[in-house]
Amino acid sequence: MTAVQEQATTAGAATAPIPALSVRDVEFAYGKHQVLRGIDLDVAAGTLCALLGPNGSGKSTLTKILAGVLRTRQGAVRLGDRDLLAMKPRERAKVVAYVPQSSEVPFELTVREAVTLGRTPHMGMRPSAQDVAVVEDAIARLGLAELAERRLSDMSGGQAQRVLIARALAQQPRVLLLDEPTSALDLRYQVETLQIVRQVAREEGVAALIAIHDLNHAATFCQQVVLLSGGRLVADGPAPEAYDAELLGEVYGLPVEVLHDAGQTQVRPVLAKDSLA
Repeated sequence: MTAVQEQATTAGAATAPIPALSVRDVEFAYGKHQVLRGIDLDVAAGTLCALLGPNGSGKSTLTKILAGVLRTRQGAVRLGDRDLLAMKPRERAKVVAYVPQSSEVPFELTVREAVTLGRTPHMGMRPSAQDVAVVEDAIARLGLAELAERRLSDMSGGQAQRVLIARALAQQPRVLLLDEPTSALDLRYQVETLQIVRQVAREEGVAALIAIHDLNHAATFCQQVVLLSGGRLVADGPAPEAYDAELLGEVYGLPVEVLHDAGQTQVRPVLAKDSLA
């Protein structure tokens, strides 16, 4: 039974609502270059939300603001009634986990040691039995059990990325942020990773946001998709509703068609016949 299920079945106790992530009027600029413009966004607990858009649209910047890596001078970010932007780093790390595009884990560590770093905000002087159990569960979920004693310096980029995701799961966050986590993975591990993140979000009541380029993976695995263009939010909702062929064509600069078949939504580029010859 997960922590969320245990909380929901406490005898005689009223179930407290799991807080949702709320973003209001967030703006950000690098110097005079405006990157985000008045972003309003809600992600419910238990939801996997895709952040979509071409390079430079603001996906990574928004993810870093939510993670506390970048600070915005305008806007609010709340988890239920808690102000995430006002939290100290250690307190934020108890509720927000962030998987960056590039590794920040010392490569001389073993997989188990690296994943154990995710428990740092919760641990005392040494890991408790619960900490150890959470770490082993995260390692198993990402299919890393046989590699647990291997050093990161001996691993491929895709394997190291899975270690970072396991480390984030070990934090047991309420908000999980992933910045293009599947970019270094082959197709099998892309699919498995997205399945795992979706499962964690649903079972643990986590609001999970994933910056991703693959529109079809987003449609398949994410209950919510958010499309950014020029720093503005231009679409938000389930893929069958949010994916508009004309809008996607304008945002990506490429004509596309959106297909709906047997409950699946798929985006395909519309190519001139002579380009396929």
